[in-house]
Amino acid sequence: MPNTTFDRPDLSAFTRLDDLGLEVTGQRIWPDRAVLACRIVGEDRWCRRCGCQGVARDTVIRRLAHEPYGWRPTILHVSVRRYRCQGCSHVWRQDMTQAADPRAKLSRAAVRWALTGLVVHHLTVARVAQALAVSWNTANTAVLAEGERSLINDPTRFEGVRVIGVDEHVWRHTPYGDKFVTVILDLTPIRDRSGPSRLLDMVPGRSKQVFKTWLASQPDTWRERIEIVAMDGFTGFKSAAAEELPGARAVMDPFHVVHLAGNALDECRRRIQQELHHRRGRSTDPLYKARRVLHTRSCLLTLGQQYQILDLFSGDEHVALEVTWSAYQNIIDAYRSSNARGGKTLMHEEITRLTSTSMPSSLTELITLGRTLKRRAGDILAYFDHPHTSNGPTEAINGRLEHLRGSAPGLPKPHPLHHPSTPRNRRIQNPTTPPIMKSPITPDLTRPLRDTNSMSSLREVQTISKSTHILPIPSLTRLPTGGVLNPLKNTTNTSHNELLHQDPLQPPLEPRKSLISGDQSRLSYEAHRSR
Repeated sequence: MPNTTFDRPDLSAFTRLDDLGLEVTGQRIWPDRAVLACRIVGEDRWCRRCGCQGVARDTVIRRLAHEPYGWRPTILHVSVRRYRCQGCSHVWRQDMTQAADPRAKLSRAAVRWALTGLVVHHLTVARVAQALAVSWNTANTAVLAEGERSLINDPTRFEGVRVIGVDEHVWRHTPYGDKFVTVILDLTPIRDRSGPSRLLDMVPGRSKQVFKTWLASQPDTWRERIEIVAMDGFTGFKSAAAEELPGARAVMDPFHVVHLAGNALDECRRRIQQELHHRRGRSTDPLYKARRVLHTRSCLLTLGQQYQILDLFSGDEHVALEVTWSAYQNIIDAYRSSNARGGKTLMHEEITRLTSTSMPSSLTELITLGRTLKRRAGDILAYFDHPHTSNGPTEAINGRLEHLRGSAPGLPKPHPLHHPSTPRNRRIQNPTTPPIMKSPITPDLTRPLRDTNSMSSLREVQTISKSTHILPIPSLTRLPTGGVLNPLKNTTNTSHNELLHQDPLQPPLEPRKSLISGDQSRLSYEAHRSR
């Protein structure tokens, strides 16, 4: 390890006051705060009116909140000298714009620390105000002004934008003012694999006119550079982009396409639930228990979830749900295809299948989904020609915006040492999770269970399902109700925990025998009574 050379301790450099043009002349430490006496390094003796040299008149103290060290509020007492001009008798103060804005209560370093803590470290405004020893309004006003100066008023933030994303976001949760805002993002770094996305602007309202007005306010040279506009299924954004950006290509986000298919799957499940049980789903209903499993990609299903899907689709009453689930999985497979051309072909075939005349009229959810996809087929298929142009970063930014909105009125976090104590009579149990038993036979659900190309009616689908073996799973015994017998079921007095941990390929455990004979147990009982 090389020898380290230490310099003389410098409190001005440690607190980074030398970047603000200040020098520490003294300090005073309290348990709840630290006060640093400072002076301005540069002198300002020349009059700003006539240019004559002034003489020192007196000194005033200006108090500024500085970035905290060790979460202890740091306050600066800056000695500002006042001068009087010998020519025109003008009085002025030393220039300290390098340290803080005029009439500001926070130094520039404190403002940058507050903005970084709010945006990067997810602190609340109340926690920032507490660390700076200022009021909530002072911290909030300073952060907003710094964010507008460094982010919104940056003249270079619109440079190099070629791909944009637009989406709406619920910003206001009160009945007053605009509820929605239109969020515009720069997706060029995502497309070029050069960095994260950037927030360009937030416009109050959600309509075609709002987005069109924002596009019209931009320079013509900027609008001519836009190549791709990623959006959701809202037709207002598409119309505005087509009118103001005629050379740009509209791309519908894959997330919203899969979301449409997922909504069709949920509506079909709820409809069948009402038709069979004439009520909403309960925790004991198979349809309700499988509501989350149905939205999982088929290749990501566990063995138990695969059995659950098979049991759900074993009867003829859930045929419509099975067909809708198959279409949902086909749309996901098209987007997850390793080849863009192959994914585009799969998506085009699925849209054609859903909009064909052979689709049974009883599958109302799939018919509605097919009409929606056919209306936006050009924008949906454009994604495969322009990969990595999804609206996913826009949704991520919406989540960050919602967090920042909720962090504004946040309360300070409690001290980590101030946790409520656990009652003595309360036991904290840490249950051990049994290991997952893997079977050598794993069903494959990566392909759709049934083909829907030749369906002319729902009765034909039922006929096909009865004559086709979906998945051959041997060594399973089905009950009359459609359940599966547990191969590990044992009639002995073996504990349930041991059954969970035993190997399924090994023979069942032997019944546990008593280690004490009858005579020994009788003698121990008599000895106990004699005591």
